[in-house]
Amino acid sequence: MEFEDLDLNKDWKRLMYFFIRTTGKKPTTNTLLFLIGVNELGKGKKTFSKEEKQDLMHIATCKLLSLSGYYEWEGLDSDGWPHYKAVKPVPKLSLEEQEDLLKLHMIEYFEEHIHDEREREKTAKNVSHLKPIIKPKPSSETDGQNSLSE
Repeated sequence: MEFEDLDLNKDWKRLMYFFIRTTGKKPTTNTLLFLIGVNELGKGKKTFSKEEKQDLMHIATCKLLSLSGYYEWEGLDSDGWPHYKAVKPVPKLSLEEQEDLLKLHMIEYFEEHIHDEREREKTAKNVSHLKPIIKPKPSSETDGQNSLSE
């Protein structure tokens, strides 16, 4: 399974710019998984234990993979936590392909924000005014995380 769609990179950058502009920070994929998990839990802002944070990221992964039909919503448990069941096996993918699949579904999950970024780009006469709060790292820097200049 290959993800060669050029829009994946463009839309991923749009999503990163959205979060940079709104939060002042560039999120990691783990941060986005956590945010999606918190959103899916629907209990608002609160402090989570380390185990709960892992559970939230698992919920997010299941939610995202449900967009491809790999998981299906089962319901809430007695504590109000979402549960999913596997309905078909996730194909064996390289780490890069796994990350691309999750990115693709994160983009889909945050589609409204991606759409707003596209419209913002279309209506801007001078794109230089659309600077993010945090400047992208030069492409020569590598710290093991995705940079906006990818």
